[in-house]
Amino acid sequence: MHEHIIELLDQRRLKEALVQLQAFAVELEDWQLNADIESLSTTYNYMLQYAAQGVNDPERGKMYCHLWRRAYELADKANFIKTGKRGTGYFADTYRRQMQHPAHSLQELQMTLEMLSEDMALSQLPVTEPLQTDKKENPFIRHEQTVDELFYKIWTSAQWSENEQNQAEAFLSSLLIPANDIAVMLSATTLSLLHIFDSRKYQFLINAYQSGTDTLVTQRALVGIALVAYYQEARLNLYPELLAALSLLTEKPKAAKELLTIQILLLLSRETEKISKKMREEIIPQMMRSANIAKTDLKILDLEELEDKNPEWSKGMAQVENTIRELGELQMEGADTYMSTFSQLKSYPFFREAAHWFYPFDKQTPEIAPLFKDEKEGQRSMMGLIMDSPVFCNSDKYSFCLTLFNLPEQQRQYMTSQFNAQTEMQAEQIQALSETSKDFQKPEIVSRQYIHDLYRFFKLWMYRNEVDDIFKSKLDLWNCQALGPLLHHTEAIKHIADHLFAKDYMEEASQLYLRLSQEEKPNAEIMQKLGYTYQKMKNYEEAIRAYLQADLLKPDHLWTLKHLAQCYKRTRQYSKALEYYEKVKEMKPDDLNILLQIGQCLATLRRYKEALAYFFKVEYLDNAPANAQRAIGWCYFMTGKYEDALRFYRKLTDTPDNVPMADWLNTGHAYLALGKIPEALEHYRKAENSCISHEAFIQNFKNDKEALLEQGVPEDTLYLIPDML
Repeated sequence: MHEHIIELLDQRRLKEALVQLQAFAVELEDWQLNADIESLSTTYNYMLQYAAQGVNDPERGKMYCHLWRRAYELADKANFIKTGKRGTGYFADTYRRQMQHPAHSLQELQMTLEMLSEDMALSQLPVTEPLQTDKKENPFIRHEQTVDELFYKIWTSAQWSENEQNQAEAFLSSLLIPANDIAVMLSATTLSLLHIFDSRKYQFLINAYQSGTDTLVTQRALVGIALVAYYQEARLNLYPELLAALSLLTEKPKAAKELLTIQILLLLSRETEKISKKMREEIIPQMMRSANIAKTDLKILDLEELEDKNPEWSKGMAQVENTIRELGELQMEGADTYMSTFSQLKSYPFFREAAHWFYPFDKQTPEIAPLFKDEKEGQRSMMGLIMDSPVFCNSDKYSFCLTLFNLPEQQRQYMTSQFNAQTEMQAEQIQALSETSKDFQKPEIVSRQYIHDLYRFFKLWMYRNEVDDIFKSKLDLWNCQALGPLLHHTEAIKHIADHLFAKDYMEEASQLYLRLSQEEKPNAEIMQKLGYTYQKMKNYEEAIRAYLQADLLKPDHLWTLKHLAQCYKRTRQYSKALEYYEKVKEMKPDDLNILLQIGQCLATLRRYKEALAYFFKVEYLDNAPANAQRAIGWCYFMTGKYEDALRFYRKLTDTPDNVPMADWLNTGHAYLALGKIPEALEHYRKAENSCISHEAFIQNFKNDKEALLEQGVPEDTLYLIPDML
């Protein structure tokens, strides 16, 4: 019913929508909801009566928009309550627990967290053995429980009242509540907004970004602002005041730059599954094979022979180095290279709680604190530095620590002793990790880690099927008008377009390059890239137009001329293709591929004598002249010199390697034109054996029908050939 009500509201059929909404709400037995809907209906009916009486009300338009918007809010709230009351699963159970045992107010939770913050600072007893510690007395455990309660209170709430918004805002100005707690609160707010839009919660995110001084807080707020604007754009557009607040973010110096970084990171999430698949199927198996090369060879080599390095080792190590370098490059640009590694380490009880997927990493978290009990003040252990480094996201750091913590005691002590030993032995690595940990608070690092945390929640949480996976969408924030003031400037659009271009998302890249070419004074590079995206999409006519524009802006550029020639050839405009290949030849006279392309254009234009001159030159100069020989054979065939054609086709078919189907087929054509039917059939059979089916052979044979008829082969013979095979 909710969808039908929204359809009516979208069509501005407010009265019908309110009737349906009243019927919908009655079923839910929520007196406050029913009262709100009844009040809204009454107000609208009064407005209709006054309008029918011809009463002039200058505020009527504003009032209508308010009522219309309020109807959306109540419809969404009704649907939210229905999901919570009658749904099944983790979220519905959590919602009902919140309703049956009312949680503390936001103000009470704030006071509790402030008190616990002081207690933890004063506590001489860090959490070392949480299972043996009285949970009611331990401030660290009570702190975790309170943060979880705060998360679930916000996540399962529909729409805040003004009082609740004010209480939430008070968290932002508190001097005692840690940034980590605010970060979890912002994640809960984002998840809630993705489920049901609430203007007050969205304003809270904007305020958190504007007033925040901690990078962790500002970046979580900005990611939430962006994701909610993207997924709830239809609702957001109902609130001009929120759109205005977004526009005002442009006054914050780094807002546009930080949002652009978030956009690129969200686009990189498209690559995560590809990277994980490559890790599983290519990189890790290759590294395992390379590691076993030496072990295998040692079994068959004499000790004296080991003085010379096995060249296979170098080859194997080179492949390992290339894969490591490739992973490093992906990681440097912000790609998620560890998803596949840590995806199997998310089954610990810690991760059953939705809130814990959004915890910033903290060594004092009760479930992992014992691992760091021997770490002294001011001392930097190898393990501590790894946990402080920005390489892993928060969720993966918890996975690493939980895995270590769940090892048998003896094995865990051995592992930690190894870390401590490395601390003493590997001073350079310690220094390097110390340097990287200094980057921990950079906005791009914080955003990257948070987006990786979000990705793991939506992909790996055991109840993930209950939430809509935001990473199934394109996440093309630039197409969200609400974010336009922050993203619709030339530098950002070009950066996004170049990223899409580099990752082969040619359709989206072409749209942005086209926008750049229309909004700004075009330059050759933009037009070249626009043309290339069209060319990759096989839209050759548009590619030609873009390349011609690039040629006007930067005349006689080699790359442009070459691609113009390619597109003209693809569109069978061989005279134009030849024109541009000739220009390229003037710049690169010894480029054998260009000579071959010129020859092909000439041959297609039936200028066989000129084409042969080019093909013979390529055959003479090329170390692998098969393509030139194939072209020479065809030119001889089309000029009636069948014996000469066979001489070149034999060069291609006499090799022991796999002979392409086309070479057997063309040889058969030459024999057929000579009237040597048995020899033609012999070669046609070999061509047929190279095809995936008899039908495929017939199609290839038919493709050359016009050429065979031109050489005087009777048409009835062409019909008989397939049946004679």
